[in-house]
Amino acid sequence: MKKTLSIFLAVLIGILTAAAGKPAKYFDYLSSAPGFDYTYVSPSMLKMMGNKVVNTDLNIRASDISSIETITTMTEGTNTDLWESIRKLKSKMNLSTLTTKKQDNYRYDVLAKLSGDGKFITKLMVVTQDTGENVTVVYIEGKIPLDDVFLQL
Repeated sequence: MKKTLSIFLAVLIGILTAAAGKPAKYFDYLSSAPGFDYTYVSPSMLKMMGNKVVNTDLNIRASDISSIETITTMTEGTNTDLWESIRKLKSKMNLSTLTTKKQDNYRYDVLAKLSGDGKFITKLMVVTQDTGENVTVVYIEGKIPLDDVFLQL
């Protein structure tokens, strides 16, 4: 009985640990909708990439990231769902706007959540809209040193 209980507890702890370490996918539900292009990069894939820079615009390295999601739409009429998801994620994750640029139909927003000591970005969302319908979102979670990130508009 004691051995069975020990095995059960070990399996339960393994399942809970695996579930706790699995990053959420916030835009996955839109991936099967027409007009969306969705990509998710898992923690395992990011580990294999080592110290490679994955975002040259912001100088972010794979070794500092636990997950990446990107979603793009170029189809008229589907942006409503995407913008609603962006607003919900911004609120849920308590993201603050770091920078915004708007000009004609062009828009570029960088939103982030900093660590308690203010030295790292733990959640980062970059939203780009380069025409009326074309919207791209990159959402990253990890521990990105603030000193490594630079913003160029």
